[in-house]
Amino acid sequence: MTARISDRRRALTALAGAVLESEGLDAFGLGALARAAGVKTPSLYKHFDGLADLEGALISEGFTALASALEGASGIRAFAETYRAHALARPQLYRLMTSRPLDRSRLEPGAELAAMTKLLDAFGESPADHPRARTLWAWAHGLVILQIDDRFPSDADLDASWEVLIATADGWTRTH
Repeated sequence: MTARISDRRRALTALAGAVLESEGLDAFGLGALARAAGVKTPSLYKHFDGLADLEGALISEGFTALASALEGASGIRAFAETYRAHALARPQLYRLMTSRPLDRSRLEPGAELAAMTKLLDAFGESPADHPRARTLWAWAHGLVILQIDDRFPSDADLDASWEVLIATADGWTRTH
């Protein structure tokens, strides 16, 4: 029985990801998932403790997918390009992953660290001490969330901004 519940939870989480992208973060919730699954909302409580648990499953999936995408990435350029593409491909999931306080107790163990590993390796930093990796992540996040939110003028050369980020971060890897 446990395996079936686990399989159903995974299937519902995948469906929730699609609902999140189509409905948007503000309209997303257990009710929206229940409608898409063709079930009544209370039946979802067999698989999730509530909305926070569902969001934790989605965020874990997002970190795991980012880690998988970054597996073949080598260097700052590959990290930046992959990070940007990942965020733009699923902007509502990206918002869920980054726009609210993160309850790490709801994440799959190791999911967040897996997504950070390539960047930590690029700078030779550790999960406990990573000021350059944290700074690059914040810079990349700022650029991509502003792009997702359509905050740049239509004629802005965003690729040039990413090139500045990459060149600067490449310099950090050579000087530290």
